[in-house]
Amino acid sequence: MKKVVLCPNPYRDHGLYMTQKVREILTETGIESVISLPFQPEGDVLPKELTYLPVKTAIKGAGLMIAFGGDGSILHLAKTAAVHHLPILGINLGNLGYIAELESTDIELLRKLKNGKLKREARMMLDVRVFRADKQVYSNIVLNDAVITKGAVARVIHLQMYLNQKEFISIGGDGMIFATPTGSTAYSLSAGGPIVDPAAQNIL
Repeated sequence: MKKVVLCPNPYRDHGLYMTQKVREILTETGIESVISLPFQPEGDVLPKELTYLPVKTAIKGAGLMIAFGGDGSILHLAKTAAVHHLPILGINLGNLGYIAELESTDIELLRKLKNGKLKREARMMLDVRVFRADKQVYSNIVLNDAVITKGAVARVIHLQMYLNQKEFISIGGDGMIFATPTGSTAYSLSAGGPIVDPAAQNIL
């Protein structure tokens, strides 16, 4: 491991305290690190002595991306990490961290990166595309879920779901959630869905 991209949520990592602690550990183990913000925060909340690189610049030559925050921080970065085949490691600084692998008290474990002791775990993602009149109007890849819902108006909607060009189910209700195993603990669980092993290959 030669280079790591640090991606802090400034609203979770106040003053980027945890980011700088992790940077010290990586420097001591001989690993280069750069800081790239997943979004630009409002107000004067960032330490001025640090250098911040755009994500596309920061990831060149990197072997790992570390997200600081809650699950939302990881989900925000998941597409970028997937497109560039870059593993992402979450350090939980939020209230709940279902996806994050480490807590803030575990950062000393990052010293193991020096010897390449990193186990990569593949997670299923969804390729979402929206068509209107045979024209694609939206596309994205997502780690958690895709939701078809009624929107702001309180009404029942009717949906038909097809698998391999054959009608699978017809429903009426608030909408439909398509979740990955990683997303089974999010909206899917709230709607009564099962919790699925993250390494499974299932769509809920």
